[in-house]
Amino acid sequence: MNESSSYTIGVTGSSGFLGSNLVEYLLQSGFSVKLLKRDFNNQDLALCDVIINLSGANISKRWSKSYKKVLESSRVDTTAKIVSAIKDRPNIKLLINTSATGIYKQDSTIIQDESSNLFEDDFLSLLCKKWEEEALKAAPYTRVVIMRLGVVMSKNGGALPKLALPAKFGVAAITGEGDQYISWIMLEDLLRAITHIINNQSISGVVNFTTPYPLTNRELTLRIASEYRVFFKMRIPETVLKLVMGEASSVLIKGVRAYPGVLEKSGFTFVYPNFPKKNR
Repeated sequence: MNESSSYTIGVTGSSGFLGSNLVEYLLQSGFSVKLLKRDFNNQDLALCDVIINLSGANISKRWSKSYKKVLESSRVDTTAKIVSAIKDRPNIKLLINTSATGIYKQDSTIIQDESSNLFEDDFLSLLCKKWEEEALKAAPYTRVVIMRLGVVMSKNGGALPKLALPAKFGVAAITGEGDQYISWIMLEDLLRAITHIINNQSISGVVNFTTPYPLTNRELTLRIASEYRVFFKMRIPETVLKLVMGEASSVLIKGVRAYPGVLEKSGFTFVYPNFPKKNR
């Protein structure tokens, strides 16, 4: 019997799409789960063997000056509180802290694995850097894994239903030029990768949670559209996206080609290395 199967996993951000699915998956996998609120105290960690920190306000909203502070506080401050608690809790064997592939330089011509130090100089990248630096302060006390998430896909939530919405109305809507890469991962593989990391103590540091085969925005849009009766294609210009979303539009306009080098080298096998044909 694997020792980790008896672990109690503390999860922050459990009310969101990823968090709620993760809690259900962990319970089905035989773990005990403790839901940690933002106002948790040190005693809440007393029975936890692993902490998975998913806390963070919604990045998809317009980034006003005041909302940027909310985005940073909900990530960096919460992580700092967890790290502070871990220093006094030798029972905690692992911290898995969320980050994003948005930290990387937004250049679709470059394939970036975890060894890459090519980062963007914008708000999202700088936010991820602060977030990761805070989490890594726990490294002297426990194993730390930085989970750099790509775009999470699931027919029941995540990014896919939003991407499919125009196709439901007969439109294949390509964003910007359409040649920007989207580094993605199916929810099932993401959840499996988390338990893979829990069970493999040799894995630490940065881990890209993406498939080996990213798609351009155009490729992804047309694959999704092929499942619907689409009557015409259209392109949403960058100027329109910037007008509607402001600085946050950079997430859609510019692309990152992230590669899951650590997962592949550790023997993880993707159920969905390629984008599935049927998602409805």
